[in-house]
Amino acid sequence: MRKGFRGIFFGIAALMAACSLQPDMVVMSDVDNSDWSDMATVKYLNNELDECDMSIVLHVNPRFKQKHLTLEITMLTPDSLRLTEQVRFDVEHSPQRKTLAATDVEIPYRRNLKLKHKGQYVWQITPSHSIEGVESAGIKFQANN
Repeated sequence: MRKGFRGIFFGIAALMAACSLQPDMVVMSDVDNSDWSDMATVKYLNNELDECDMSIVLHVNPRFKQKHLTLEITMLTPDSLRLTEQVRFDVEHSPQRKTLAATDVEIPYRRNLKLKHKGQYVWQITPSHSIEGVESAGIKFQANN
């Protein structure tokens, strides 16, 4: 009887822990896929004060050939602070030659980032030069629990 009770207890505890985990969230903005040069703006409503990992996500078609990207990324916080940085990324992407389907390219950006304020954060992503083949750009937020 004691083993059965312990199993039920751990089962319920595991279920409660799983329910509290937030899934990954990806926020995207459409861009001009023939010549992405304008700013892509994404908004994220932060309800938790947990740490998260962030990745830049690009939805690309077979015309995307970049091996390196330089992006200017600006973060606007709910308390009106602004941080702008220019970041160079190496891109690991092998386009599918046999299909015209678009794919996603995920590039690690920040690890263990603590968003200190509840409210809406805004990120502005601007390439340093025109890029062909990007259909949308955004950020993936992955909770660290």
